[in-house]
Parts: sequence; structure tokens; C-alpha cells
Amino acid sequence: MACNQDEYQLSKAQDLYQQARSNNDANTAKLALNQLVLLDTANLVYQDSLSRLYMQSGNFKAGLKYAENVYAKGKANSQLRENMAIAYQQIGETEKADEFIQNLLESTKDYKYLFQKVIIQYENGNQPLFDSLSNYVLNLSTSDSLLAQTLVPMPGPVSGGNQLVPIKAAILFLIGNNALERKQDINTAVKYLQKSIVEFNKFEMPRYVLMELEKMMNGRRKF
Repeated sequence: MACNQDEYQLSKAQDLYQQARSNNDANTAKLALNQLVLLDTANLVYQDSLSRLYMQSGNFKAGLKYAENVYAKGKANSQLRENMAIAYQQIGETEKADEFIQNLLESTKDYKYLFQKVIIQYENGNQPLFDSLSNYVLNLSTSDSLLAQTLVPMPGPVSGGNQLVPIKAAILFLIGNNALERKQDINTAVKYLQKSIVEFNKFEMPRYVLMELEKMMNGRRKF
């Protein structure tokens, strides 16, 4: 009887999960997946799906709890490993994040992970490593056409969401923004922000930062 009851509960939880997916109902999907994980502890597909839903909702620690189980069994694909790197970065474990990103870069040869390494050092405020990596990417972009064609996501303050931009333009923006935020070097900031626009004319972030900087400078002139 107990076995039949467990099978019934498993079937009902599976039905609930499928219905939640068809309704794009993430909260109910998480509830169903939590039930499925309890009822079928060996099924890594459920844990993988639950980890992704938790991370999408910003609960990175809960997401990592299940992702680490999948990873430990050698079943984590590149997307889950990328999610784990982002999650570690979000909770401040940047060394683990960098380790995952480095492994992804080596295994996939995808330059978007090289950009992510630059982002990690930018957010860490590790100036020597940020300078070294960003200059490395800029130099490599002149000789590596695959790198030059790589698009990376950057916030789009005008259109909303993310904007895909060439990696070189994104790096130039980061250098300029770093000069502005960390060094208060306005001249260098403006130079690199303008360079990033020359590289990609539709790039929203440098245009937005330059506009905000101009407002600030105009405000100072009034006093």
C-alpha cells in the first residue's frame, strides 16, 4: 500500500509540474519540483530543474544546493555550470565563480566566458587583474576574428533588458566606467566611453553614462 501511495503522489506531483510549466507558473513549478525531489531523491533531472528555477528567482543559495548535487554526480551541462558560476558570483564566492568560468572557457572555447572573467574582476575591484584581462581582450580582438565577433549581454537602460554588443565595445565601456567609478578619472572615462560608442554606435550604456555625467557636470557649473 505504501508503495502504491508513493507512486500516486509522484504521479500527481509530475502532473502538477507539467501543468505549471504549461501555464508558465514558476512558483507552482517550484512547489511541484520540491515534492518530486522528496519523492524521487535519485532523479537528478528534477534537481537540475529546481536549481534553475531557484536561481532565476534570485534564491542563489537554494539553487546551488541542488546544482551542486547534479555537478557532484558529473551530470551538470555547460548551462548549469554557467548558472552556478553566476550564483557563486552573486553570493560573493568569486573564487569559485572564477574557477567555474575558467573551466567553461577551457572546455567550450567560447569567448563569452573570457568576458565573464573580466566582469568578475571588475566587480571585485581587483584593479591589476581587471587591467590585465581587459587589455588582453582588447589586444586579442585585433587578431582573433572569432573574439571580435563575439557578442555579450550588457544592460540596456533605454530599451530595458539586456543588449547584445560586441565584446570589444563592452570591454571599452568597462574600462571607461571603471575609470569613472573607481578612479574618478573623468577624462579617461569619457575617452573610453566614446571609444565604445565608436566601436558599436547603438551601445546604450556608454551613451547613458555620458548623458548622466554631462548632467552632473552642468549641475556643478551652476554653483
